[in-house]
Amino acid sequence: MNIGAFGSSYIECRRKIVDSGSAALAHHRAIPHPLPGPAGEPLFCDVLTLGDPGAEAVLVVESGLHGAEGPAGSAVQVAALQILTPPPGVALVIVHAINPWGFAWNRRFNEDNIDLNRHFVDWDAPGDLSNEGYDAIADAVIPEGPDAASMARSNAVLDAFRAEKGEAALKSALKLGQYRHPDGLYFGGAGPSWSSRLVETLAREHLGQARRAGLIDIHTGLGPYGFGECLSGETPTSDEGRRAAAWYGAVAHTKAPETGYAGSKASILDGWRRAAPWLTLTPIGLEFGTLDPDAVRDAVRVDGWLHANGGRDNSAWDQVKAGMSAAYNPADPAWQQAVVTRGLEVVRQGLAGLSA
Repeated sequence: MNIGAFGSSYIECRRKIVDSGSAALAHHRAIPHPLPGPAGEPLFCDVLTLGDPGAEAVLVVESGLHGAEGPAGSAVQVAALQILTPPPGVALVIVHAINPWGFAWNRRFNEDNIDLNRHFVDWDAPGDLSNEGYDAIADAVIPEGPDAASMARSNAVLDAFRAEKGEAALKSALKLGQYRHPDGLYFGGAGPSWSSRLVETLAREHLGQARRAGLIDIHTGLGPYGFGECLSGETPTSDEGRRAAAWYGAVAHTKAPETGYAGSKASILDGWRRAAPWLTLTPIGLEFGTLDPDAVRDAVRVDGWLHANGGRDNSAWDQVKAGMSAAYNPADPAWQQAVVTRGLEVVRQGLAGLSA
């Protein structure tokens, strides 16, 4: 499989998706973001549609919710536009860079430091958003610096929490999302963001006439190296969980305790469900493993330090951003080939599931 679908930056990835959409005669809409990228470049969420825009069945393939993970999702989308044609009665909607700011700045989070996969709360009735575990370690999650000694001091606090509460409690503290520390990690926000409002707009515009839809939200940084695992946000016995398993085969259901996943509050899957309540929706996350989980987490923690200490003006910028790229977008041809091959397989499965 040709790995030329991969770009090394937001600018290159965007050029590839726009060119591939043009060649495929896809309908293209560029939605501008209000802020620029690190070189002052304009940022966009690009939406490209193949097939009947009024189809009753629609597959949405989304990239860049966690910005630093964008290149892998973009490559799958580029390859899909180059190779695939949706079956009759099914439309394919490519949502490229739902978090364009994070994509361009090589951050997991958005322009408001929000982790968008913890953000899709019903802000009119948010309920209990407490995370006492994170509160207990909030001052240590982001180290005092990028050096080994600073990381060791930070880790000592996390290790003490793990020793007292257990590994599962530490995982939940970090991964469930938190809503009290806007400068911390995995912050879920305090109200709707640019990206969450965009999901509502896209649902109305592209799914308004649909009755059935699928969502493939592409991520990296979780699981075995180079393997693309399908994740359902519902239980295996739910209607949605059964559909996901029927379409994609082996699916990890994050609400099933035996999977070992901490899950998260208010994920993007919840966001699309709430934005399009009229649909029979089958959403999944597609996760491609990269490094050891601790190495991925540490890259995000150091990146959190960078953006609290000058960001682009800090002399450590290149070093820290290289760590983020290694954690979420390995420059390994074998990994890239595995991502494109598996990504296309899953997109084909989603189209077939909707067509059946």
